Amino acid sequence: MNASNRLKAFIKLGSLLALVATVILGTGCSKQDDLPTAQDILDRALAQVDQDRLQEDLATIDDSLAVWGLTDRVQIGPAGVRIVVDTLGNGARPNLENIIQIDYNGKLLTTGQTFDSNQAASFNLFNLIAGFQTAMPTLPTGTKATLYIPSGLGYGTGDATDANGNVIIPANSNLIFDVKLLGVL
Repeated sequence: MNASNRLKAFIKLGSLLALVATVILGTGCSKQDDLPTAQDILDRALAQVDQDRLQEDLATIDDSLAVWGLTDRVQIGPAGVRIVVDTLGNGARPNLENIIQIDYNGKLLTTGQTFDSNQAASFNLFNLIAGFQTAMPTLPTGTKATLYIPSGLGYGTGDATDANGNVIIPANSNLIFDVKLLGVL
């Protein structure tokens, strides 16, 4: 590369670095108020849920609840999650920014097969599926309940796989979670 080409490359690199620095500094100087809240992000995710599929999923869930004789115990949570409360707690209710501690058992609605289970697990509520994000704030600490989550508020149209690539939750699966809210941190 001759001196002229090296100079042109150096100028391009300098311009690129100046642009990157401007973006970084500009981002660093933005107001905290400009950042979307956890609720803003959840609202955007809920707006993207396929409404036709959601209605089909809710009909399937409602049919299952009727067969199991649970219709009279069902509460309809935000975004349509069906909630059956076994024991109502009296503690604090979480919000999206909280870490929650829960016992849970996750199953597929169609087969009842357990795909995940844990005791005294702690999660940032905002990092969980939309069905949890909408339903858990309705439950006071100490509540033991079952959540019936339509696929669009669960793992949606993609398969959920384990570390080995095995499908543990097929695409468009409606989910059942038996939960006990142990604490809000």
